[in-house]
Amino acid sequence: MIEAKPIFIADSCVGGLSVLKSMRASGANQDVVFLADYAVNPLGIKSDEAIREVVFQWLGKADEVADTLVIGCNTLSIRYDQLLRTTRFDTGPAQVISMVDCFKYMVAKENERLSGKRVLIIGTVFTASQTTYPEILRAQCPSIEVTTIAATELERAIARLQPWTPDDDSVLTGPLRASLALTDVAILACTCFPMARLELERQFPEVVFLDPGACCAALLSDHSATRQGRLELQVTGDAVSHDRVVEFAETYLQSR
Repeated sequence: MIEAKPIFIADSCVGGLSVLKSMRASGANQDVVFLADYAVNPLGIKSDEAIREVVFQWLGKADEVADTLVIGCNTLSIRYDQLLRTTRFDTGPAQVISMVDCFKYMVAKENERLSGKRVLIIGTVFTASQTTYPEILRAQCPSIEVTTIAATELERAIARLQPWTPDDDSVLTGPLRASLALTDVAILACTCFPMARLELERQFPEVVFLDPGACCAALLSDHSATRQGRLELQVTGDAVSHDRVVEFAETYLQSR
């Protein structure tokens, strides 16, 4: 039997591991090369042009080793989705799954639960400033009330593997808490945030939290090849060491 190429998952930090974890929980056990591209982190506060350049970098890296690229970063996924309308890509694997694709799938799947609700999109500065996700929601669920918020402090703490507690007001800030208090459904539009989902659910038990990245497995092409579930970690930059990422990945992927 032919051995399939690995799936290439790229993010600007460890956040994309939440996508990998949900893939494995869904039974998708393909080999994976995971890029924690800390050299470009924090991506959500960079310029449009800088984010555009990272799109091409990740497409090129994925093309070298994989047939499928999962863009495990909402900031870059939105930028990629925007570029698809105007840009011809001469490089990149056969299948590219972005978090925008996962978001669309999730909204269609959760249509009844979203209809008529107050929905909060929690993302990076870039994600919260864009109209992409609100437009997807309003197109499929016209009756909903949509707001967005940038949870920069929470994203940074998780991305940099910094210790924090649910009671830490410097991470779960006043504006974020106030927004969640007025929310029926919160969409975790940064792949770091599912890593804090249990804490968020404990503090806001009346809020339904949805993770678009959990829909990734449903979008993967079926591979009729061996699946070993091997993981290769690549880490760039010096914000977080390779050893710390490996240690975190081993613990997080095995946790419930």
